[in-house]
Amino acid sequence: MSRVLSSLLLFLLIFWAVDAQAAPTNLGLAQTVGEEKKEAEPEESKQVADEKPAEKAKAAAEEKKEEKSDDDSDDSESSADSDEDKKKGEEADEEEGKDDEGDDDKEESKKDDKDSKKEKESDKKPKPHKVERKPLKIEAKIDGVFVAKETHEVALRPESWSQFEVVEAVEHGARVKKGDVLVRFDEEKIDKKIDEESLTQRLSELALMQQEEEYPRIKRLKEISFQEAKVRHEQAKEDYQYYLDIDRPFEVEITNFLYKRSKESLASQQEELDQLLKMYEADEITEETEEIVLRRQRFAVETSELMLKLQTASRDHSLNVSLPRRDERYLLALEEAALNFEQAKTAKEKGLTRLTYEMQQKRDARSRSVERHAKLINDKGLMVVRAPADGIVYYGRCVNGKWSEVTSYAAKLKPFGTVTANKVLMTIVSQRPLCVESAVPEKELPDFKVGLTATIAPTADDEVELTGKVKKVSAIVGGDKKFAMQLDVETDGAPEWLVAGMTGKVTIVAYENKKALVVPKDLVQTDEEDDKIKYVMLVKEDEDEPVRRNVKLGRTKDKLVEVLKGLDEGDEIVKEEKKEEE
Repeated sequence: MSRVLSSLLLFLLIFWAVDAQAAPTNLGLAQTVGEEKKEAEPEESKQVADEKPAEKAKAAAEEKKEEKSDDDSDDSESSADSDEDKKKGEEADEEEGKDDEGDDDKEESKKDDKDSKKEKESDKKPKPHKVERKPLKIEAKIDGVFVAKETHEVALRPESWSQFEVVEAVEHGARVKKGDVLVRFDEEKIDKKIDEESLTQRLSELALMQQEEEYPRIKRLKEISFQEAKVRHEQAKEDYQYYLDIDRPFEVEITNFLYKRSKESLASQQEELDQLLKMYEADEITEETEEIVLRRQRFAVETSELMLKLQTASRDHSLNVSLPRRDERYLLALEEAALNFEQAKTAKEKGLTRLTYEMQQKRDARSRSVERHAKLINDKGLMVVRAPADGIVYYGRCVNGKWSEVTSYAAKLKPFGTVTANKVLMTIVSQRPLCVESAVPEKELPDFKVGLTATIAPTADDEVELTGKVKKVSAIVGGDKKFAMQLDVETDGAPEWLVAGMTGKVTIVAYENKKALVVPKDLVQTDEEDDKIKYVMLVKEDEDEPVRRNVKLGRTKDKLVEVLKGLDEGDEIVKEEKKEEE
């Protein structure tokens, strides 16, 4: 029984000792929650720590009394128990010492908590960044295409012929020598056209010769016709004037005279008849003689009356009909003569000029025919196209390093295929030396300047790096809103598989400053009123708060920006609300 109690007492003492040691640790954790708990919990833990040793000592004394009363019967057991009690007492004393040490640790932890609180308050303020000089290197990367420097375009440029039907052609990528046949076209149609043009040329030459021979005769006939018309016109004017001045007035006068004569004749005959009648009434002549004379006189009167009527009608017809008709005929004849004269005059002047022009037109037609014939003869020489130099055959032409016409000409340059005139059919490429052509976006144009060193890595093997230099940059933007650029490339150590048309990545050091003054971009702020003005908040020793400092910025790379003006090495800046510097 005594052994059980002793073991239980020992277990309780150990448990209380462990609990007392853990109390300071719990107190330190509680202090981080808040200042009120930090102040309250150490006092409570201290009271608990003070009360526990007294309770432990009291319990130990009571247990010793019980052990003594229970162990009087067994001396050996009591002596053993007393030894254990001594050990327990010693352990209790050690626990009390530990409790005292825990109190000292609590005081120190409380001071540490106050210091950490001050550090946290200082951590709330932004930490300053120290301005330093660092190497700044900006590289620009764009895509490029390898292009042969020496190329010979094979263009089909006829002078007049336009029908080119392929008989045979070399394949794309074939290696050829200078003078080798590249393309052969069908010659049948052009031969027929040459024969037709030769016949036309001979016919036009004969027609021109004939007209040149006829020209002097035609010219003389036109001059004769003009003279005849002129004479007829002059005669018509003279005849008309004679008619007006002499013939017509005289005819009117004769007509009137004949009418007057007939009238006078009738009057005379009538008077004579009247006198005879008077004489016969006096019976001076015999009746037979009287009848004969009267009969003859009456007939003479009747004849004069008839002649008067005839002359009257003749006069009226002549004055009212014949003369107006003659007037009209003379006028028409005169007008016709005038028109014939003008016509002959025009025929002489304009006709000869026209004839001259027609002869010149035939001369020009003959010249054109001769020229067409000569052009056809020259175009016949294009029916067989030969290589202008040694190299590799590429279909089509190279535009900005790209061979976009290969597929199109592959379908045309085969038997019975047709190609269009005035186009580049092929290009003979010499694979060395090479250059690189590329296109620069307008945003990156300021970074690319003539003379900059570049590194070119072929797409086929990016471990191969070739050295190059920017040769020229176009000053005019292209249709794709980019500027064409050409680079010279050192191809002495280039692999043999690198040929024109392959692509690569061009890397150019656009800017490098080994001692650039750089700061983080997020520490650079923009003025609210003028977004072109940039500034930083500068930390000064004599100022409690950072002050504003305007800066001039340079190039930017990733999260860093170069400061050209406004800061010095060693300055400290922060990101904080601005405060105007006096």
